[in-house]
Amino acid sequence: MINNSESDGFGPIITVHDCFGTHPNKKDELVYRVKKEFILLYSQENFLTNERLIQSILDNHFEIIFDEQAKRQYILVNEEFIKIPLVPKILFI
Repeated sequence: MINNSESDGFGPIITVHDCFGTHPNKKDELVYRVKKEFILLYSQENFLTNERLIQSILDNHFEIIFDEQAKRQYILVNEEFIKIPLVPKILFI
């Protein structure tokens, strides 16, 4: 969205961390573009199973434990095990 906005003739877009802004008369178009990008991002079937998520946990110096019996992964944080949720099935409506 941001990368293509100039070539699409849309702008300006102001960003701060995870926030987006534009001129008031372009607000509706910005809302549409942000929603569209989130839909595209999360509709990719392999998004949640992407190894980047696990790598991000490891990059932040957390240990991941796999429990063979339960077939689940856990993050070890301050001597406490936090269960990593199973990836939900994506439903296309």
